[in-house]
Amino acid sequence: MQDRSELGKIVFGETRVVLTRDLTVMNPNLALGSQGLVVGKLANYTLKVAFPKVTVGVNWRDCDIVQGKTGMPTEAEQPRVIPKPRHMGEE
Repeated sequence: MQDRSELGKIVFGETRVVLTRDLTVMNPNLALGSQGLVVGKLANYTLKVAFPKVTVGVNWRDCDIVQGKTGMPTEAEQPRVIPKPRHMGEE
């Protein structure tokens, strides 16, 4: 989302969002392009988003609203990502 005013369009339990940032460091299921359902708010600008395998807090800047789709996305709609091995100290 580019502007905080877009937060007003979100309806908990209906609005679907797509990740615009790779968050696989937090969880391997949170790849760029993953879709989730907004189920609540954790802080002023942190959304509680349910993905098919995990529910996490996501900053409003790290996601965009998916127009025309509502409800929980299926596993088939998620991007296929092969996790890369990580080394100590790597971000």
